[in-house]
Amino acid sequence: MTLALALAGVAAFIALTEESQKAVAARSSAEPSHGPLVRSEPDADPWVEPDVTSPEQSPEPESNSPDAPEQTLPLDEYNYPLPTNEQLQNTNHQRHYHLPPGAIMSLTIDSLGLHNAPVLDSMTTRALDKGVVHLPDTSLPWSDTPERNVYLAGHRLGWPGTGSHLVFYHLNQLDPGERITLRDREGNRYDYRVIDRFSVEPQESWVTGRVEGRDLLTLQTCTPIPIFDKRLIVRAERI
Repeated sequence: MTLALALAGVAAFIALTEESQKAVAARSSAEPSHGPLVRSEPDADPWVEPDVTSPEQSPEPESNSPDAPEQTLPLDEYNYPLPTNEQLQNTNHQRHYHLPPGAIMSLTIDSLGLHNAPVLDSMTTRALDKGVVHLPDTSLPWSDTPERNVYLAGHRLGWPGTGSHLVFYHLNQLDPGERITLRDREGNRYDYRVIDRFSVEPQESWVTGRVEGRDLLTLQTCTPIPIFDKRLIVRAERI
């Protein structure tokens, strides 16, 4: 897979939409409700996020067939091998990571057994192979802004032997109320609680925008297995 493919996917994904839309709103930590969430960005008129419906809770299909359809993941990634049964079993165990040089923070999701997965501030394939990537020009947990949307993307599959392999394989299992933790290189902790989970089309870049008065974390990967023609989004809010 070439860097050109990855950059083309990023460019397509972050193209801004300008339509007014209806939104997901004030939610409790355990059971989200719906209402307007207004996006606010410098030099742009505020607009509301679209009203989206959370995907069904049923498990996604799995396939180990070599004839499975071509797979498209967050950065226009193609032909990643479907996991073996042994690799899938390993995703059910606790997975601990070490921060490589260049990682700006770590990601921990206790309920998924992910501990200190590295987060790199880059959308290159080299960065994505090391763990999770932060979309440049979106918020960081320590950004000095009235609102934030820390936007992270990771592989659903990825290449075996890399730090990103299956890192977000079970992201579809995160439910409202579950905790996500980010830590910077100095050990400062930023805790979030999941408020929603839904899927969007690849071009729906409104999910990268900030929301007026909200301090959000957004996680993205591909869905469903093995078609991968949509993007799975998990929203969490700072606690």
